[in-house]
Amino acid sequence: MRIARALLFGLAAACLTGSAHGAAPAGVRFVEADFVFARDAMQPPTNLPWSRVTLPDRWAENWPGITGTVWYRVRFHVDQPAVEPWMAYLPRLREGGALFVNGQLLASVRGPDAGNYVRWMRPHAFLIAPTQLQAGTNELHVRVDVASEDKTMSSIYVGPETVVRPLYESRHFWTYTVAQITVFITLALAVFVLAIWIRRRMAFDFGLFGLASLFWGLHTTNYVIETLPEALWLPWRVVRYASTGGFVVVMTLFMLRYAGMRRRNLERALLAYWPTGPLVLLVGGAAWHHAVDRYYQAGLIAIAALMVGATLIAGWRMRTPGSLALCAAVLVGIVFGVHDYLLSQGWTDPERPFLLYFAADALLIVVGVLLADRFTRSLGEVEEANATLADKVSQKERELATNYEQLRSYERERTVADERQRIMQDMHDGLGSQLLTSLAAAERGALDPKGVAQVLRDAIDDMRLAIDTLSPGREGLLEALGNLRYRLEPRFRAAGVELRFAYRDLPDILDVPQEAALQILRVLQESLTNVLKHARARQASVEVAILHAPTRFMLAISDDGGGFDPSARGRGRGLSGIRRRADHIGAALDIASDARGTRVTLVYPLPNVPQAT
Repeated sequence: MRIARALLFGLAAACLTGSAHGAAPAGVRFVEADFVFARDAMQPPTNLPWSRVTLPDRWAENWPGITGTVWYRVRFHVDQPAVEPWMAYLPRLREGGALFVNGQLLASVRGPDAGNYVRWMRPHAFLIAPTQLQAGTNELHVRVDVASEDKTMSSIYVGPETVVRPLYESRHFWTYTVAQITVFITLALAVFVLAIWIRRRMAFDFGLFGLASLFWGLHTTNYVIETLPEALWLPWRVVRYASTGGFVVVMTLFMLRYAGMRRRNLERALLAYWPTGPLVLLVGGAAWHHAVDRYYQAGLIAIAALMVGATLIAGWRMRTPGSLALCAAVLVGIVFGVHDYLLSQGWTDPERPFLLYFAADALLIVVGVLLADRFTRSLGEVEEANATLADKVSQKERELATNYEQLRSYERERTVADERQRIMQDMHDGLGSQLLTSLAAAERGALDPKGVAQVLRDAIDDMRLAIDTLSPGREGLLEALGNLRYRLEPRFRAAGVELRFAYRDLPDILDVPQEAALQILRVLQESLTNVLKHARARQASVEVAILHAPTRFMLAISDDGGGFDPSARGRGRGLSGIRRRADHIGAALDIASDARGTRVTLVYPLPNVPQAT
């Protein structure tokens, strides 16, 4: 804020210093000149009466009704033949003209004509070669073509180049170069801010700031573009007033929002006033230019006064360095704006420079710093919020991990308990039930030693099936199938029955849940037991395969025995147990039997497994 305030007062002070009447050494600045009206005279007149006038000379006041060619003459003294060049400097030569030294043309400045509009905002300076000067009295003539009364002839500076050039360069920089810099920076800033605002949709204040920069850049081009075709004069003036009004209205809206004084009707009134001047000029044409220039801009000063009031209220409420700097910038802005308005209406020294763009530049700098500070603080708050959120997320992740481990522990305990319950239930329903039934039969004397041996052998087989499918370190169902085949083959050989196993499309490892593997093995065991006990078969075959699309495990047990009727009551031969086991694991079971033999087929669905190698 301090930098913006110092820049504002520094620029204004430098500009005023560079243009002050007392800045030039004695004898350099001429505030009086001889004047003569000489219609269409192209060379300095010698036979016309000259009158004495004070510079700056405003024709509307001193020479009403005069149009055509007028001449100004000043005399300056050179003590001895000049060695170093001199310089003639005119702070204001808006309509162009020509300069003569001792009757010789020194330079000409382009003026308006039928096809072009000319309005020089920059000062003009011209070197005078030592050969063009003479010892003693010298004359400088300035010719100006007057097309209307709204013209002014500034004071004239003549002296050694080392004395005059710093005056010229100072005014040129502050009145023209600064305007060029302002145009470039504000338009570039406007494009940058508006592009970000449109893309990111930040707070509306940022959009207002971008629009203010755009309008002020367009307004300031009025001080940079000095010549243009006459046909473009009216559109260019419309753009000028539209950009000036847009800047004042947009900055007032910004200050109202900054002060927390949003009034919808007031904002609508400001926006409605903005296009009135440009539209009147566009519709009415050049005839309305003077009225628009005077009254529309007076209304903008009134709006700026509202801006000052809103800013002062905000400064009183906030009392922060930023709000105080904003108050200072706005106050200086309205003072400079009134100064420029009086200057444009011819109510003050016409040689004074326009000052508003210094204040507007400072105001944009202060507003830009405030918005940048707000944006930076917002980013800091977002980063802090993100950091806090990240900490909370990390904390929740740790809590979730702890809870997950607890759930896993509970799940493992539950799985162990369920497995324990399943084993106990299976042993109770299988081995336990079988032993109890056999014990009851033995107590009744229904079992001979051979029967007891068979019962014990079946119980051992059932126990080994459970061990094969539940013992850790096993390879699963395929290993258990191999073990069961190893134990059953001797019994089949002893009974005179050939037992064959066939494997098709099996992977190296087949992952089947323990419960399903146990039930599949029991289906196989009971089916083969039925073959030995009841089929009177000469051979039995077991086919183990993987079916695809979808992936399924298939177990088929067939024999060449006499067969039976599966639907006959009392002839189930344990078929109900086989069906119950298949249903328990969700497998499909098919039992087919006739005089040529019996085939039991079990199909168990599997997830996708690797193809056999």
